[in-house]
Amino acid sequence: MNLKQHFKQNAAFYKDLWIIALPIALQQLVTSSLNMVDTLMVGKVGVDAVAAVGVSNQYYFLLNMVMFGIYSGGMVYFAQFWGKKEIRNIHRLLGFTLVLGIGLAAIFTGLALLIPEQIIRIFTQDVAVQELGAKYLRIACLSYPFMILSFGFSMGLRAVEKPKFSMIASIIALTLNTILNLILIFGLLGFPQLGVIGAAIATLVSRIVEFILVIGFAYLKTETMNPKLSVLLAFDRELINKLIVTSLPVVINECFWGLGTTAYMVIYGMINVESISIMNIVNSIFNIFFIAAIGVGNASTVMLGKKLGAGEKEKSYQDAILFLKVGIVLGIISGLMLVMCIPVMLQLYKDFEPSTLTLMSHVLIVFAVGLTFRFINIINIVGVFRAGGDTRYAMILELGVLWTVGVLGTFIAVKFFHAPLLIVAIIVQLEEAVKVFFGMFRVRSKKWINQLV
Repeated sequence: MNLKQHFKQNAAFYKDLWIIALPIALQQLVTSSLNMVDTLMVGKVGVDAVAAVGVSNQYYFLLNMVMFGIYSGGMVYFAQFWGKKEIRNIHRLLGFTLVLGIGLAAIFTGLALLIPEQIIRIFTQDVAVQELGAKYLRIACLSYPFMILSFGFSMGLRAVEKPKFSMIASIIALTLNTILNLILIFGLLGFPQLGVIGAAIATLVSRIVEFILVIGFAYLKTETMNPKLSVLLAFDRELINKLIVTSLPVVINECFWGLGTTAYMVIYGMINVESISIMNIVNSIFNIFFIAAIGVGNASTVMLGKKLGAGEKEKSYQDAILFLKVGIVLGIISGLMLVMCIPVMLQLYKDFEPSTLTLMSHVLIVFAVGLTFRFINIINIVGVFRAGGDTRYAMILELGVLWTVGVLGTFIAVKFFHAPLLIVAIIVQLEEAVKVFFGMFRVRSKKWINQLV
């Protein structure tokens, strides 16, 4: 079959993929691009400032991973309920996840207000970074409740195939964040020069604006994601029990994946502060070239879940294979684009030492090589397995490889062999390759296919 015949035969698949994945990918592109700009602006304050914001955001990252686990578990049911057009059940489960989210946000915010220095000390022993990080965290943590509520409704909008509204809200909010960063970090337009405190204030304001926009779009622009409060709080024990059984492995997965990613940051800190700064920048750049994977991965959850909810099991398997083929092609293209753009990206940080820029370029090349593996894994773990309710295997695969090959491998390399950052980066990509090996066997077995509703 030639390409023309392939696209003609699978026209419906690619149309749905385009409609769902493109807004999510664009949202991720804006997020990653503006985050990189934020890192660049903070970098003008100094390397310590970049490290401070980076380690502070690792704390937020932990909360984000817990909530992504809860909402992703909900998406398993949201998508399959959407396939059966059971909107009320989507709203009831959304309400339960929102209540959990608000509770967790309150805990994380409270700890950040009470003991910010102790939290930052977990990630770095550098006194200057600890002081700056605590100042940033005290203000930025106030944005957590708004972020959690926005996140929940955004996931709901994706499940009912209305991702463009959360995309618009994020683009507006993140653009505002960048403008406020420019004004408050450097003291433009008559404002005082606030440095990392200005970055924290910009984050808080933009999160509040995003919350207002997402809720406004959900209630004013859709008929499927505008639940009444009475429905959101109409908890159904049977539904909640089903959600817990399926979602618990996802929550554990995301929590320990978040901890593992945070452990990487701690291990980078064991090398030196320069490594923390480099990896913050590398991750910001890498995320720009990972946007297609975010879009395709989220689209696979919705599209496969919808088909499974409608009872189309064989079609779900065929589409899963198509998703993986798309992921491989996009992964190779994205990796090549990243390599070609490295000289341009490094120009943005030309104030850094030449040795730092050289090391950064080498790490970026390693991450570019691993991009295809990352594409396949997000489609398998976040998309295929979760859409089919195979969350337990997804958890075992993700965490087993992350903590044995990735975290343990990098820790031993740094602690006992004093490995440089480049070697650590290679081990991180090796982790992704191992996950691909085991994940593909699971897809072919069809054991992930389950109709849950």
